[in-house]
Amino acid sequence: MKKQTKMRRFVKKRILTVVAALLLSASVLIGGFVFMDFMDRTIYDESTAHLTEIYHQANQTLYNKVSFNWGIMRMWAPYLESAQSDADVYSFLAQAKEEYQFTDFFFVSRDGSYIALDGERGYLDLGRTLSQLVLEQQPIVANSVVPDKPEIMVFAVPTEKGSYNGFDYEAIAITYNNKDLVDSLKISAFEGHGSTFAVLPDGRVVLDSSSVDMSGVHNILAMLKNSAGFTAEQITALQNAFAAGKTGNLEFSINGTGYYMVYGSASFQNWTILGIAPKAIVNANMNRLQYTTMAVITGIVGILAVTILLLVVQNNRQQLRKKDQQLLAREELFSNLSRNVDDVFLMIDTETGKVEYVSPNVHRILGVSPEAVQTDFHVLCSAGDDNCASRLEKLMQMEQGVQQEWDRDFIHQETGEPRYIHVIGFINDVQGAKKCIVDLSDRTGEHQTTLAVEAALEIAEKASKAKTDFLSNMSHDIRTPMNAIIGITTLMKNELHQPEKLAEHLGKLETSGQLLLGIINDILDMSRIESGKTTLNVEKMNLPHQISQLDSVIRQQAGQRRQTFTVATHVQHENVLGDSNRLKQVLMNILSNAVKYTPNGGHIRLEIDELTHTEHYTKYRFVVQDNGIGMSEEFQKHIFEPFERERTSTVSKVQGTGLGMAITKSIVDLMGGSISVESATGKGTRFEVVLEFPIDTEADTAQKTQALPEEEETTSPLSGMKFLCAEDNAINAEILEMLLEANGASCTICANGQEIVDAFAAVKPGDYDIILMDVQMPVMDGLEATRRIRSGENPLGKTIPILAMTANAFLEDMQKSREAGMDEHLSKPVDIRALEQTVKRFRVTPPPKINNGIARFRR
Repeated sequence: MKKQTKMRRFVKKRILTVVAALLLSASVLIGGFVFMDFMDRTIYDESTAHLTEIYHQANQTLYNKVSFNWGIMRMWAPYLESAQSDADVYSFLAQAKEEYQFTDFFFVSRDGSYIALDGERGYLDLGRTLSQLVLEQQPIVANSVVPDKPEIMVFAVPTEKGSYNGFDYEAIAITYNNKDLVDSLKISAFEGHGSTFAVLPDGRVVLDSSSVDMSGVHNILAMLKNSAGFTAEQITALQNAFAAGKTGNLEFSINGTGYYMVYGSASFQNWTILGIAPKAIVNANMNRLQYTTMAVITGIVGILAVTILLLVVQNNRQQLRKKDQQLLAREELFSNLSRNVDDVFLMIDTETGKVEYVSPNVHRILGVSPEAVQTDFHVLCSAGDDNCASRLEKLMQMEQGVQQEWDRDFIHQETGEPRYIHVIGFINDVQGAKKCIVDLSDRTGEHQTTLAVEAALEIAEKASKAKTDFLSNMSHDIRTPMNAIIGITTLMKNELHQPEKLAEHLGKLETSGQLLLGIINDILDMSRIESGKTTLNVEKMNLPHQISQLDSVIRQQAGQRRQTFTVATHVQHENVLGDSNRLKQVLMNILSNAVKYTPNGGHIRLEIDELTHTEHYTKYRFVVQDNGIGMSEEFQKHIFEPFERERTSTVSKVQGTGLGMAITKSIVDLMGGSISVESATGKGTRFEVVLEFPIDTEADTAQKTQALPEEEETTSPLSGMKFLCAEDNAINAEILEMLLEANGASCTICANGQEIVDAFAAVKPGDYDIILMDVQMPVMDGLEATRRIRSGENPLGKTIPILAMTANAFLEDMQKSREAGMDEHLSKPVDIRALEQTVKRFRVTPPPKINNGIARFRR
C-alpha cells in the first residue's frame, strides 16, 4: 500500500515535473518567438530608417540640381526678352553654356517645336508636361529624345512670348545627358549593390542609377508584379502612394533574394525617388547581432536544463553582453553613416576637454586625422580663423539647452582647398556628465552655388544697365538731328519764297541727315564687329589718293571752324593692297574727333611716314596731332570701349554715339595693326596708328609712266538713261523719280516685285537700260523678282544690269543680292553720285546727246 502511495507520488511528481518542464519549454519557445519577432521588426525599422536617410540625401541632391537649373533660367528670361538682337542672345547663351556645361539650349513653342542657338529646328517630345509648361506656366523636367542624339533630360521654364531668328517661343529649355542626372542619384553605400530610381506614378523609370542586381528595370510596378509576386491590390495601393507623393517602405523577394525598398516624393512634378538594396547587405550588422542573440538564448535554454541558478547568472551576463554589443553595433552603424555624409561630429567632455568621439570623415573633409583631433581638438583651429579657439572654449561653457551656430571658412590641411563650414554646438547630458556635441557641416557646394547665382545676377544687372545707358545715349543722339530735320522742314514750309534762306536750310538739312546716317552706320558697324561678321575687302589702293580724299573732307570741316589743317606725307611706296574704305574710316574717325574737340582757330596735323619695308611688305605710321581740349588720364584707359565718352561740360556739348573709337580700334585690330593715344587735359591729343600692307609692285612700276589726264565729264552719266524701278514706298519712289529726272534720266516705278516681273515680260530692246530693284517689298521681294527676270522667257533678262537699291546694308545682304542675280548692291539713302559711278562701270559707250538713243552696257 505504501509502495503504491509512494509510486503515485513519484508518478505525480514526475508528471508535475514534465508538465513544469513542458510549461517552461513552452514559455521559453513562446518567449523566443516573441523575441525573434521583436528583433525582426527592430531590424526592419532600423534598416529602413537607415535606407531612408541615405536615399533622402540622393533625393535632396537631385532636387537641388533641378531647382538650380530652373533658377538660372528664370534669371536669364528677362535678359532674353530685352536683348537688342539675336546676336546678343546668342553671345549671352553661348557664354552661359560654357559656364554651366549643359548640352543644348532650346527656345520652345506652344506645340513643342524648338529652335537651338545655331538655328537648328526640331520637335521636343515633352509629353503631358508640355501643357504644364505652356498652359499652367510651371517649370518642368522631363525625359525627351532629339533625333541623332542620346536620350536627354530637359529642364524648361515658361517665359513671356518672344522671338529668336524668326521663331516664336513661349518657353526656354536646357538639356543634359541623362548620365549627368543619374550621377546625382548614385550612392556609395551598400558595396555597390544599392539602386536609385526616379519613377512616375505608373511606375515608369525616368532616371536609373541601378546596380547589377536591378539593371534593365524599366517599370518598378511591373517588376514587383511580375518578379516579386505582388497582387493587383498591392500594386494599386503603391501606385496611389506614388501619385499622392507619400513616403513609405516595403520589402520583397526576387529569386530567393530579399530586398528593402524606400520611396518618397521628389518635391517637383509627380516624380517619386525610391531606393532598393539587398536585405542581406543592409542588415549585415544587425544579422550578426541576431545570430549572436540566438546563440545566447540557446545557451540559456541549455543552462536552464541544468539549474535555475546558473540560468539566472548566465542570463544576467548575457544581458550585459547584449547591451555592449548593441552599443558597439550602433557606434559602428553611426561611423559607417558618418563616413558617407559631409558632417563631422565631435563629442567633447566639458570637464576634461577630452575628445571622446570624432567621426572618421574628418580627414576627408578637413584634412586632419581623427587621432590628431582626439589628442587636442584645437588642431581644428589651424584650418579656421583666429577666433576659432575662443569660439570652441565658449561652447564648452554653455548651459544645457543652449545652441550656438555660425559659418566659417576653413582650409583643407592636405590639399589647400577652401571649405565653407557651418558649425553647430550644444551641451548634452550623457549619464550625468556634460558633453559638448559639435557638428561641422561642409556647405562648400551650396556656398559655391550661391556665389554662382549671385554672379549670374550681377551679370544680368550689368547687362540691364548697359542696355539702359545705350538706349539713353541713342535716344539723345538720334533725336538731336531728327529735331533739326523736322524743325528745318517746318521753317522751309514758311519760307518758300526766300531762296537764300531755303539754300541755308537745305545745307543744314543735309548736315543733320548725314549726322543721323553716321549714327546709324556706327551702330550697325559695332553690331557687325561684335558678331564677328566684319571682313576686309582687300584691293589695289593708292595711298596719296586716299589721303587726298580725306584732305578734301577734313579741310572743309576745319575751315568752317577757322582751324589750320596740314598734311605731311613721307612715303616711298604709294601703291599697296588693302581695304581703302576701312583705312579712310579709321583716319576719318580720328580726324573728325580732332576737329570736334579742337576749339576755333586751333591746329590739326596729319602725318604719314613709311617706317620700314621689305621686298613684299611695307609699314606705315599715321599720326594725328591737335592742340584741342585733350583727355584725362583716367578716360584714356576706356577710350576704345563702346559707348564711352568723357563726362566734361565741353565734351557733353559735342554730339556722338561713343562708338567711333571702339570701331576704329576693332578695324585696326582686324587689319593686324596697332593704335595708341597720348593726351593731357587742355594740351591736345596725339593718335598713332601703325599698319602694314602688301606692296602693289605692278602699280608702282606702272606709275612711272605718266598717264594722260582724263577728260572731265560735262554731263551726268545718267543723262538719257531709262530706268525700270521697283520701290514700294511712295515717298521714296517720288524722291527717286525726281533725282533721276534732275540728272536727265527717265524711270518707270513698280510698287512690288510681281509688278516689275510682269512689266519686264513685255520689255523690248531699247525700252530700258537698267533696273533698280528694292529688296523688301510686299507680294514678292526683290530677290525672287530678280531670279524670275534672270530665268524668264524674255532674253533681255539675261543681260540687262540689275542694281539692288535697298536699306539692307550688311555683307550677307550683299551676298544674297549677288546670289539672286543682281550685278551690284547700293544702300539707301540714295546717293546719286554713287549711282553715277556704278552706272559708269556698266557703260561701254558714252551716253547719246539725245534721249531717243540706246546706250550699250556690259555685265
